Amino acid sequence: MSRWSPVAELTIYRRRRDGGDVPGVVRRRRRDGGDLLLRRREATTPVTPTSTDVVEQFLKQKPFYIAHRMGGTEYPEFTQRGLEASLRAGFKALEISVRLSAKGPNGEPAEFVAIHDWKTTRTVPGTDLPIWSTPWSTLRTLQQGTGPFMRLRDIVDQIPDDVVLAIDHKTTSSEDQRNTADLQAEERLFEYLDTAFGGHPERRVIWKIFAKGTSAVRAKARGYRTMAMLYPAEVPAADLGSWDMIGMEWSASADVWNRINATGKPTIAHIITNEGQARTALDKGASGLMASFPSRVHP
Repeated sequence: MSRWSPVAELTIYRRRRDGGDVPGVVRRRRRDGGDLLLRRREATTPVTPTSTDVVEQFLKQKPFYIAHRMGGTEYPEFTQRGLEASLRAGFKALEISVRLSAKGPNGEPAEFVAIHDWKTTRTVPGTDLPIWSTPWSTLRTLQQGTGPFMRLRDIVDQIPDDVVLAIDHKTTSSEDQRNTADLQAEERLFEYLDTAFGGHPERRVIWKIFAKGTSAVRAKARGYRTMAMLYPAEVPAADLGSWDMIGMEWSASADVWNRINATGKPTIAHIITNEGQARTALDKGASGLMASFPSRVHP
């Protein structure tokens, strides 16, 4: 919780694109003279130096926790409510699926929208809009349960400097994508993250992919750590050495877990919704938990 104390000046913090918070002072002048007594909002999280490899520090936590779809089982996925609940619960990493929208009718730029599916049918009943052909000006008017869609930039602008994003670019994360538009969207995402995180997005972002996704190669070339979400049947043929983190279903057999743990890489169990599943996964040797019910399973 924030603590408030009366002071003559209000200290505010302005978020920098290259990380860290810039302190400033605001004075409010009253019309009848004198300065209005304001209050100082104490920082709720420490300011993280821009040179800190936040991903590296995050992976040292035992266990580490990632909020799947920003708490998407307890709350409508990828909404403000889930974001706030996940941060309040202590999560230091958020899993976010993104897709690029269409440009607006008046030349408004395309936006990376936080959504798992390729169209709105499931999360906004009564609609059937493909994300790639729908502008943000339309998507922003829709309600997913209790909240509207969010852009990736909306999330980046709100998270503290010590929070990691596990980003899943849906159109290139699960296959050997050859579609030019999808590859261009991926490149645009890389460019956005580079700008948003001051030229070192690899310190704040984990690149999430699946067994057949070849975008891991492009992400690793840029310095990102990659996290492959696998399923038991995929393990025998998988090149487990090609990724930096390995995800597995919490319910997979002990033999499967033993095999991925033998790599010595961080492993993460998915998708956790209760304490019993969490205990089972940790007993099998999982290094971390991808959990989607913040009030039940959290750091």
